[in-house]
Amino acid sequence: MLAAVEAGDLLEVIWVSLVAGVVVSISYSCVVLGTARSADARRRGHGSTAVLWGGMAVIAFAAFAGTLVFGVHIMLSKG
Repeated sequence: MLAAVEAGDLLEVIWVSLVAGVVVSISYSCVVLGTARSADARRRGHGSTAVLWGGMAVIAFAAFAGTLVFGVHIMLSKG
């Protein structure tokens, strides 16, 4: 038996998944960028710059993890 799917629901799934994919990709990219720049600044002896880049990496990781937790919560609550 085939389930009836409304076009509006299908379009919602498409745009939400695209936005979620972009947000997760950008936030994790910021984690990688912040970590790499922090390590580079530390090697060059720029301590304050290293702390700033490290802080950005921590904030980006919190956003990344929060997005994943929220996504899993939404998936488990839909039933």
